[in-house]
Amino acid sequence: MAELCRERGVLVIHDEVLTGLWRTGTPLASDHWDGAEPDLCILSKGLGAGYTGAGAVLVSPEIAPLIRHQDADPLPPMGTMATHPLQAAMCLGVLDELEAIGASTLHSRGERLGRRLRTLTDQPTVRAIRGLGFLYGVELAPGLLWPLMTEAESRGVFFYPFTGAGEPRSEGLVIAPPLTSTDTDIDFMVTALVDAVTALAESH
Repeated sequence: MAELCRERGVLVIHDEVLTGLWRTGTPLASDHWDGAEPDLCILSKGLGAGYTGAGAVLVSPEIAPLIRHQDADPLPPMGTMATHPLQAAMCLGVLDELEAIGASTLHSRGERLGRRLRTLTDQPTVRAIRGLGFLYGVELAPGLLWPLMTEAESRGVFFYPFTGAGEPRSEGLVIAPPLTSTDTDIDFMVTALVDAVTALAESH
């Protein structure tokens, strides 16, 4: 897709609001594929770590000079919700924390999460496990999403549900623990999920 865009002079723009900043095990999800680097990349969500709303646009070195060109319209210095010092401090704090955790630790914990989640594919109630790093989807057999949510919550864990299109309609859980999760945190979360899935299978 990136090659087709560049052949035609079209900017490659990635929405990494959910997948950016190590959520999939690399700084950007596009880093998993050679040649997929965007011209513009939108970040949010994890950039403010839930403490404050924040968003950013990364601009490639090739595009940045065009924005700063003397004949171009100047960028507005600020707006109602832009360039707030609290937002800037929070974003810098998040980046500092990610750097302190380190790439190898983030990678190994993401791998640990994936290995443990994939054991669920042995359960008849689980249709598929998909994901990378700290972002996975657990697709369930139809009609089991809300009973599983109840089972998981009774074990002290809340997961984000998803429902999609298609026939039969897809449904399941988004597994996206904080990047600051320890191995113990990950084990607790996955154990609760495995126990919930097992209990659901036994009751159906």
